[in-house]
Amino acid sequence: MTAGNRTYCLALLVLASCACAKTDKAVIFATARTQGRLWAVKEPGAAAGTGGYAVFKRLYVQETLPKLAVDSGNWLGATAEASLTRGRSTIACINAVPYSLAAAGFEDLSLTPKEFQKLAESAQLPILASNLYLKTNKKPDFFSSYKVLEAGRHKIGFFSIVLPDAGKPNRAKNFTNYKLEKETYEAERAIKALRSGGAKTIVMLLSVNPKTPAQPEFYREFLTKISRIDLIITDEPEVKKPFRVNHSWVARAGLEMAEAARLTLSLEPTTGRLAGLDWEVLPLDAAKYGEDADMLKMTDAYQASSTAHFSKRVGFLNEPLPLAENGASPVTEFAADCIKTWAKANAAIVKVSEPAAGFSSGPVTVANLYSAFPLDSSIVFVKIRGDDLENVLSAMPPGEFGISGLRLFLKDGALERAESTAGPLVPAKVYHLAVPDSLVSGKENSVLSNAMEFANSKRYLREIVGWCLTSRKKFNTPDGGRVVNASARTD
Repeated sequence: MTAGNRTYCLALLVLASCACAKTDKAVIFATARTQGRLWAVKEPGAAAGTGGYAVFKRLYVQETLPKLAVDSGNWLGATAEASLTRGRSTIACINAVPYSLAAAGFEDLSLTPKEFQKLAESAQLPILASNLYLKTNKKPDFFSSYKVLEAGRHKIGFFSIVLPDAGKPNRAKNFTNYKLEKETYEAERAIKALRSGGAKTIVMLLSVNPKTPAQPEFYREFLTKISRIDLIITDEPEVKKPFRVNHSWVARAGLEMAEAARLTLSLEPTTGRLAGLDWEVLPLDAAKYGEDADMLKMTDAYQASSTAHFSKRVGFLNEPLPLAENGASPVTEFAADCIKTWAKANAAIVKVSEPAAGFSSGPVTVANLYSAFPLDSSIVFVKIRGDDLENVLSAMPPGEFGISGLRLFLKDGALERAESTAGPLVPAKVYHLAVPDSLVSGKENSVLSNAMEFANSKRYLREIVGWCLTSRKKFNTPDGGRVVNASARTD
């Protein structure tokens, strides 16, 4: 072979090698835990804000590679706007970008099936919920368990998992309206279906219960129990940067609509499999990307209606109701008084963890109500015998709840006896009790296990406190003496 031929052949080999090394690119933009945040937030003195869908749309439309946009849910919680529209405003913004698909998040499970169905039907994109079932063990037909999307000429399969407890994974979990099936079981079903549907790259969207963070060990253990997937996009803040578990990647989505994660997938041209991943979190900087005009009109309208709603005055307080004072929680006791009166009950119990803040003296607005009682706890009517009610009170740590219609007498930090306004509790008498649903959820809850019967009013504690403020003209701090310690007694 001549030197020229050898040079020619070497050049062909180099070209062939380069061709083999070349990969196709596709981009996934991922957001999560938006919690009703729709618009940019400006720092004092700043010319432009950060965050919001108007900025995200500008970022998204400027992308030149084949692209998809996905959201991992949690449209409720954190903001008053989220509670006001129950996720409807967020879905409207997701439609307008438009996103490629979205998934139900852990905090969205406070929506009733009827609310969730309306939300899903308003979405112009698939809503995934692979391991979510109704209490009847039926799959909600308004959700999808998986979806194959195309990015360029490649098929990418998606499914979603809601993780209720990262510390106790792969266990079925029951909620008021739903059931979450074991993660590995539903993952296997979705992976098999996506492979059959032609997906070459498989992506899982993971929504983690914010109260039980999923550390890297969870992902490593989980990925050993299922068939190969290529990428987990998690909403877990603890995942600071992407990492690999064998052939699978784990990366975080952008959080709270202040940022978006941009995941660039390197895909093998012939197999479509994921060969590499580049990840970056992009702050949604309005000065850098601008804001989409049509989207800005939409979010401005939501912001205006939100401001008008939350500035409404619901009542007036002559004296403040602090979150904590002298070992008690006046705002918790006030809430207990309110629900006892509203429910026409003999007594009421409210956990001190229900309120997040107290009330200042002066006008009280709808925004103040949401700040003080951000949880979507509903009031439950309970019928319970006197001796069982005393057992319930004995099982609850003193100082962790407020009461109305009852006096508790403690000795050495334990309940000695309880009295109603009519005197000592009568063991066989049936008392009507009003409590938030957080006190009757869970099989091991003492209220639930001791109750004769109970019924959910489907009215929020926050609403009842608002009713209480609206229906009265003058307020004083709740009366004291509800809990009496032995050292303070004179009898």
